[in-house]
Amino acid sequence: MEENIEKIVQIGNVRGLHARPAAELGKIASGFNARITLEKPGQPAGAADCRSIMGLLMLAAPKNSELLLKAEGPDAVRAVEQIIRYFASNFDEE
Repeated sequence: MEENIEKIVQIGNVRGLHARPAAELGKIASGFNARITLEKPGQPAGAADCRSIMGLLMLAAPKNSELLLKAEGPDAVRAVEQIIRYFASNFDEE
């Protein structure tokens, strides 16, 4: 069954969305059968595929940024749950 989910996530760690958490998000996203994106609401650059480290870095998301997490596909629910946990952990940095 196809699922479409949208949730707002907030970056809580001091360094924002930098290379290490972007790489980890890519690993997480690659483990699911779902298209998973993050975007800054109102930013014209559009959505970044969570499997693309460069795309995630291009979001230029510092601490306290709110991002729109979107997932669609058979594993969308599980993917969103795991990504939300990763954001809630402050990317395991603090």
